[in-house]
Amino acid sequence: MYIKFSRSFILSLFVLFLFSAVSFAASESIILNGDAHVGEQVVLSAAASQVPNGGSVAWSVNPTTGKNPDRILLRAGGMECAFTPLDTEPIKVFASFLDREGNEVSNSEIMVNPKEFQIDIAVVIDKPLTLWDASKRSNYVLSPDVLLANSPLKIRASLNPAFKGEHTFKWNSDAATALLSQDNSEIFIRRGTIGESEIYVTAFNSSGIKLGSGESKVKISLPVSTFEESNNQREAWNSWQRSQALWESKNYAEAVENAKKAVNLSPRDSEIVEGLRAMNTNFARFTKAEKLRADAKTLDSNKKYEESLKNLRSAQVIWPLDNGDEEIRAIEEKVNEQRVLQQQANWLRDTASAYDNENMYEDALEYYAKSLEIWPSDAVSERVERIKNRLTLIADADKYAGEGNTLEREGKLQDALNHYSASIMSNPDATLRQHIDELQSVISRRERQANALYREGQDLQRRNNNQEALKRYTESMKVWENDNAKQRIQQLSRNTRLAPDAVIRGAEDFGIGTRIDAQKISQNADELYSQGNIDEALELYKKALSISPSDDLRKWVAKLDGIIKDRDAVEAANKLINDANALFKAGKTKEALELYKQSLSVHKNSEVESFIQRQGK
Repeated sequence: MYIKFSRSFILSLFVLFLFSAVSFAASESIILNGDAHVGEQVVLSAAASQVPNGGSVAWSVNPTTGKNPDRILLRAGGMECAFTPLDTEPIKVFASFLDREGNEVSNSEIMVNPKEFQIDIAVVIDKPLTLWDASKRSNYVLSPDVLLANSPLKIRASLNPAFKGEHTFKWNSDAATALLSQDNSEIFIRRGTIGESEIYVTAFNSSGIKLGSGESKVKISLPVSTFEESNNQREAWNSWQRSQALWESKNYAEAVENAKKAVNLSPRDSEIVEGLRAMNTNFARFTKAEKLRADAKTLDSNKKYEESLKNLRSAQVIWPLDNGDEEIRAIEEKVNEQRVLQQQANWLRDTASAYDNENMYEDALEYYAKSLEIWPSDAVSERVERIKNRLTLIADADKYAGEGNTLEREGKLQDALNHYSASIMSNPDATLRQHIDELQSVISRRERQANALYREGQDLQRRNNNQEALKRYTESMKVWENDNAKQRIQQLSRNTRLAPDAVIRGAEDFGIGTRIDAQKISQNADELYSQGNIDEALELYKKALSISPSDDLRKWVAKLDGIIKDRDAVEAANKLINDANALFKAGKTKEALELYKQSLSVHKNSEVESFIQRQGK
């Protein structure tokens, strides 16, 4: 059969064949302008070379498995297609290129794979934390990663890359972290104790489409107690500096109050404590002088010049004033000229008496001697002899007391006791008398303990436990030297040796010792504490306290004991909280809540309590 085709029909077939050959153009025919992100408008452009002259583009958008994009828009005369992905599922975009009559010339497709925005979470440090270095008397700045417990922290979130439209952030945290307040991309958190805070954030666009989510851990490493102690030490030093400036400007009462405040803030700062002690001594002298001057003014108004003059001179000795001598001379002028010599003698005698009352004996002798040159007096002569004898006795007493102190530090307690006794015979001293009684008590206790250890050694030796017996005799000698233990040691040492790891106890191990022994132990404890070895330091402080009880040391031991217990409780509670956090994140809510409740029994935590209440349990 023969079929004849017209020329126009053959031309149509040729055009149809040509169009079919280009119907599936390459994906470069559709241009994706930038990366595609969920919740942000995606713009695709048709390549101009693919559109016939006077033609147009027909677009279609089909999600593969997800939701239909929000509002598909045509722009630039249909050359651009725009839409907003609602999730991360791939979206197929199809473009048909039409001629001016609406016939399809070619077509192309592209797969758009939207992704969520990355959320960067960072701690905003407006001002780094500073601690006080008490040894250097200066602040030092901590590194920015050191964060303070129980203090608001600013956290900031940002989308990466930047989102072009309006967006909001929704924040959350673990059970041990409180969310205080938030302003969209910024939030304030607080964790009551040290540990890691887990922060979660999700971003949404203005239509409520989730843009992305992120999480971060914020390590809280600085306890509040450390920061408060640093502030106290800093404020103590500042207050002490103010007190010194006030003292220099002669505001003595205010200076003493500032110094007391400094000691209350840092009672173990020896420089401040010693400074306050010296300031109190001088302030007492100043107060005494002020009282004398006030009384002198009253006596002057009552025309009792001699008595007024006596008070002013005593005040000038105790606390000299720049105009003090002028005041004295003004009173002197009121004294009768006929009694000038006697008045001069009285002035010298009264000045000497004031020095004498202040135990300034050398100055007193000098002024008594001048008084005798002007106006001889048997009473003054007797007083001079008494002071000379007193100075001799004081010198002897100081010599014996100094030697006794040296012997006591060397551990020669009996010899020290003998020297102390000789000292108070020359110069009775209530404080030294009390120390002698304490030393006698220590010696008696050491003798009794040594005898008890010796009897234990005898009992062990009778049971043929010679090594332990030798240890007891050695301890007996260490506590208090005695001939019985010495002889036993010599006998047993012929065939018996102490174990290499044997620990020989001394008097301090039985709570026996002098105040000097306690001071040495306390100094060793101070060194350990300054190195951060709190547990070891506490044991030495307790040993020092058992030897020489002190209210200040007892309070310090109680404070350290509380710090250690609180530290151990916080660590145990944090472990339970961390385990609970892991369970909660894994969806095991019931098991997590049980662990959160267990952590509260170990250490109270208001954030955990609030979290449990929010769970409705």
